[in-house]
Amino acid sequence: MISVEAEHPAAAIAEGTVCSADGTRIGFRRLGSGPAIVMVHGSVSTHTDWMPAARLLASRYTCYVMDRRGRRSSGSGCAPYTIEREFEDICAVLEMAELEAAKLGAGGPAAALAGHSYGAICAMGAALRRPVRKLILYEPPLPVGGAIAGAPLAAYTHAVSEGHLEEAMEIGLREFTRLRPPVIAAIRASRGWPKLSKLAPTWTRELEAMDAEPASVEHYRALACPVLMLLGTLSPEHPFQMPTRALARTLPDVRVEALAGQGHLGLRGAPQLVARLMAEFLAS
Repeated sequence: MISVEAEHPAAAIAEGTVCSADGTRIGFRRLGSGPAIVMVHGSVSTHTDWMPAARLLASRYTCYVMDRRGRRSSGSGCAPYTIEREFEDICAVLEMAELEAAKLGAGGPAAALAGHSYGAICAMGAALRRPVRKLILYEPPLPVGGAIAGAPLAAYTHAVSEGHLEEAMEIGLREFTRLRPPVIAAIRASRGWPKLSKLAPTWTRELEAMDAEPASVEHYRALACPVLMLLGTLSPEHPFQMPTRALARTLPDVRVEALAGQGHLGLRGAPQLVARLMAEFLAS
């Protein structure tokens, strides 16, 4: 078993940007040393979701923790949003990570890639476009068991358009991620609630993109790299457990690891467990 019990004491964080294919500036945080791994966050979040795990992995890996477009130091882009732009953004960060790794002689030309939630869908799309060494997916919410947003999206979009961002966020957490009421209450009471609510407008376009995904995962069979799928034992069947099982039946080289006692927010709730499973997979 690989130990990742303590944060890397020398994990200085450098901020950088890269230009995506459409000219949009994409920001990232870089920390650690060793082979490169790019980390992609999900909806209504930023790079901060991955940072606890990245700090634990920094003694062995150079972690590039992205802010997806529309967040923090990343631009929103000028053209209408499509998920394909997200693929291009990730590919741009992968290219930079691989160039830097090649200069340092750290781990060969190909970087690993990790994505959480909607970021996992984006990571799969990027991995279909360019090779990655290994791929880590934490609960991609594909519409295998039906629409992710569906009818409640209208109420969510209306609340956002009226500026009722906290109301919209409550609708989203309840209807789209299907979090349990105590979990939603804890999120509402947290210091991060105001920042989370401010991200509500970015979720609309991503929910539309998720609902536009095919119900079948067959096209992901082309992902030939080794894949680790992380699944919280408390996560709901739809939209998290069902897509994970469907991908596990489809991908040619895949393993599934359960996060005991965790749900969809295990990056925050159990970063040591997530980092340990990632480290073991990356080292295998």
